Amino acid sequence: MRCGRAMSFFVLVLFAAVSAPASAHDFTPGVLTIVERGEDVYRYRFTPPVDDGISLGTRLRFPELCEELEPGIVRCPGGLAGAVSFGRGMDRRTQVLVFFERLDGRIEETRVAGARPVWDVAEPPSGASAWIATGAEHVLLGFDHLAFVLGLLLVIGATPAGRRPRLARAAAAITAFTVAHSLTLALATFGVVRLPAAPVEATIALSVLLLAVEASHTRSTSTRRAPWLVAFLFGLVHGLGFASALAEIGLPPASRVPALFEFNVGVELAQLSVVAASLLLAECIPRPWRIHGRRALCYALGAASAYWSIGRLCALGS
Repeated sequence: MRCGRAMSFFVLVLFAAVSAPASAHDFTPGVLTIVERGEDVYRYRFTPPVDDGISLGTRLRFPELCEELEPGIVRCPGGLAGAVSFGRGMDRRTQVLVFFERLDGRIEETRVAGARPVWDVAEPPSGASAWIATGAEHVLLGFDHLAFVLGLLLVIGATPAGRRPRLARAAAAITAFTVAHSLTLALATFGVVRLPAAPVEATIALSVLLLAVEASHTRSTSTRRAPWLVAFLFGLVHGLGFASALAEIGLPPASRVPALFEFNVGVELAQLSVVAASLLLAECIPRPWRIHGRRALCYALGAASAYWSIGRLCALGS
């Protein structure tokens, strides 16, 4: 009975995604990068947090003793000390990532939550990497990325096992997806590949719709025969979607490579957690429930992806 309730809740979550915004990467945290230049002078860059394409009106304020010499340069007599605030434009889920590079090259990372939008310079930096947590949040808050992974599992589960066990097919597909989106995420972040965000987001939505359709029938198709190949091809596009989110946040110049690596680690940790939870949930559900539950998930996935596809295709012409 508990497993049945868990499945019902899971289906409801997917249906709720239909009413979510059409973009999977709408919410991005703010980023404040401060570099100590010596003689109490600091260079800074602040990117405000954005929700659904709308700036949250966050206002950066340095301690009272600090004075702005020119845009992006402040002087703080005696050194930067006290509290740096971000105004009242942040709600409880809004976050700002603070990267403070000291003269000796050390970089301190701190996450500032909307519940208390203040960074106390004297406080010790966050224990866990801010970029790992940010990568995980982009997966867990990005419904279409999760929907694609779930669609892969549904396609593999609906396909006769044949010579290869379903678990091995799932591992191959998820690995191909990971390799592909990691590749394009890196290439796009360093400017090797550049594509507009609108067609990328539309293709991501259509990829989920394709998997929903493929998981709902029993015909033998290329997707069902080689899900790893479909996962790899569309994974390239999903990586560009993550790159768009990172471009809006802005990687700290002094630690660009480590930040990108940690962001990708966060993405993979969240993705693997969802895959493991889905497989465990499926195993504890009786077979009759599993058949009906898979059908309901296919319909929910199809409805959500159709909604996203229509919205994003319409955005291409605007």
